[in-house]
Amino acid sequence: MRKRKKYILIAASWFTVLLCWQLFSLYIIGNKDIFPSAFQLIAAVFYLFSEASFSSAILSTLLRGICGMLLSLCLAAILAWRASRSDAFRTYIHPFLTLFRSVPIISFLFLFLIWFSPEYIPLIMALITIVPVLTENLIAGFRNIDHSLLEMSYMYAFSIRQKIKHIIYPAVSPYLFSGLISTTGLGWKAIIMGEALAQPVTGIGVMIREAHGFIEVPRLLAWTLVAVVISYGFESLLKRIEKYSFPVSFASKDHAEKIMENFPDILNIEGIRKRYGHKILLSELQLSVSRGKITCLMASSGYGKTTLLRLLSGLDHAEAGDVSLKKDYRVAFLFQEYRLLPHLTVYENIALSRSSCMREETARKEITEILEQLDMRNCIDRFPETLSGGECQRVVLARMMFFPASLYLLDEPFKGLDFDLKQRVMDYLRKWQVRYGKTILYVTHQDDETRIADKVVRIQ
Repeated sequence: MRKRKKYILIAASWFTVLLCWQLFSLYIIGNKDIFPSAFQLIAAVFYLFSEASFSSAILSTLLRGICGMLLSLCLAAILAWRASRSDAFRTYIHPFLTLFRSVPIISFLFLFLIWFSPEYIPLIMALITIVPVLTENLIAGFRNIDHSLLEMSYMYAFSIRQKIKHIIYPAVSPYLFSGLISTTGLGWKAIIMGEALAQPVTGIGVMIREAHGFIEVPRLLAWTLVAVVISYGFESLLKRIEKYSFPVSFASKDHAEKIMENFPDILNIEGIRKRYGHKILLSELQLSVSRGKITCLMASSGYGKTTLLRLLSGLDHAEAGDVSLKKDYRVAFLFQEYRLLPHLTVYENIALSRSSCMREETARKEITEILEQLDMRNCIDRFPETLSGGECQRVVLARMMFFPASLYLLDEPFKGLDFDLKQRVMDYLRKWQVRYGKTILYVTHQDDETRIADKVVRIQ
């Protein structure tokens, strides 16, 4: 009913416009040659279809518009990406963007009439109009990218395509389409104005200028209406594209995944040091991690437990001692934060790390089995925003278990779980570790979370 009501209101709005136009033409202006009636205007629009130049004019303007928008998007994306990563570059280009936004379009147009060939002027006008606004929007979009999600994607071996589709694009798209939609109208106006004054071979602007020259007001208004419809059509298309989200793509058949199995029997960690400001962390740590066992590091807050896991994962680098394993072994990291992709379901969040080498049926079967053990089966198709903190914690545990790695690093893995649920989850984690012979190092500051460990290292 809402959709039907919307269409009725749109139709009523257009009817009101045509009625007001007709009354204005008949009773206020009173001269159909200067201000044609609504019926004359509609007839003029239909007459355009019979003109030999109709198709070529529209195609030429459409081609210029599409090329102008694509070139503007590419140039704006390059400038914005560089500016988002460099404050100096952003400061450097800011005056240029302000200049292009502030100078009247007509001033640029008259200069371009002197400098460039008529065929290129509409395209250049599109660039001048669109690039400054789009660049500013994309800078904000690129700065909106959650770098904690990029870290998660690094640990779970996302491909470049997966990072773009599921992390970068969702963060940038609101700013991208806001810029595109707001500049679509301006871009089309600039292109048609450029055509009207530069007079290339053909185009909507050329037809409008020709109608003006012969004082054919109905034809001039008809071409103007065509330009408005095209601009509105592009804006509607952009709004539809904006709603699109990339699905998780799966492989057509299952592929064997290679992970390095020559993990050392004992990984000794000592002699490492990391400084944060004036505070030195981990300088006295001596820790050994046995292959196929669970090791628990228990220490008070501020000791550097999370820092140690980040050093082992390769996300950070120590000032002394080499502990990064990421280059040699596949490491899975369960972060303290959930780091779930909000636009994907629980199933998709878990499956994404292995979707390129598994069929969807295989992935769903394995994930369902894991979630059943974590009392989460009914949540498999829900989105993160609908989950409680304890449910989100079990989702990230499932994501870690689903991902094949040589070493699993868990940062406070049982936070947010009540006592009974925590015991069940710990029992399942232990059963899973024994079944597959996984090597696990987890850190905690809770005494009741150490019971599943083969070795507990307590640091005061």
